[in-house]
Amino acid sequence: MRKDMSKVIVERPRVGRAAAGLRPGRTRALTDDDGEPIKAKGAREPKGREPKTKHFNETLNPLKRYLASSVGRPWNKVYSEISEHLKPTSTVQQHVRDHLQDFVAIKTRMKAGKVMVASRFGGERALEDDHSLYYVHPRTGLLRRNEHYQRLGAKWRAARLKAEAELAKRMRVVDAKTQLHLLKGVWWEVKLARIPAVQTYTDVVQRAGLSDMPLETLYGRSGVYARDKQQLSKADMKQLKLR
Repeated sequence: MRKDMSKVIVERPRVGRAAAGLRPGRTRALTDDDGEPIKAKGAREPKGREPKTKHFNETLNPLKRYLASSVGRPWNKVYSEISEHLKPTSTVQQHVRDHLQDFVAIKTRMKAGKVMVASRFGGERALEDDHSLYYVHPRTGLLRRNEHYQRLGAKWRAARLKAEAELAKRMRVVDAKTQLHLLKGVWWEVKLARIPAVQTYTDVVQRAGLSDMPLETLYGRSGVYARDKQQLSKADMKQLKLR
């Protein structure tokens, strides 16, 4: 564990020569602590104001690399090495320790042969459903890699593809106002209309007891309802290749 880990993670390197050459009194835009302009472009920087050369950052790769190199080691030792160079009185250095919970599931237990992870916000979930890169094995206390880990973006894409595949099994889109639905083993042509803002409406599919899904789930979009339906004949299904 490198001694300057806190600086590597939370500080950006000094800015280049272009900014260094702007001496106090030279014309440049004034900015606040977050780098946002506070006056019109071209305002003069007050004399005697020291230009900022470092900024807050979130470069977490060094911490990730250290955790990756520590897989298989006792978590208590890994945590002690990380904490060795972090002062509890330093907000910046404590920031590094706080990030550990983003990568490591520390509070774990065994349940029915599965590793369960305690959520920071209450409750628990199985390790395969957790977003942590690593976890502390509840029996051995060793730092382990979460083999079920997927990036959130990948999980969302997988969930979307699964939902689209399930939708394709029971629905076909003909055009913006017409859909084909497999309802209780029978294919129907359904005509859609926009849900009115004022007057009441009746969804003919739900009224007939063919589905109890929420309308947005049933039709794969929001703001529409079924105003008409018609059962497809065998010839229609053959032509549309629905059998």
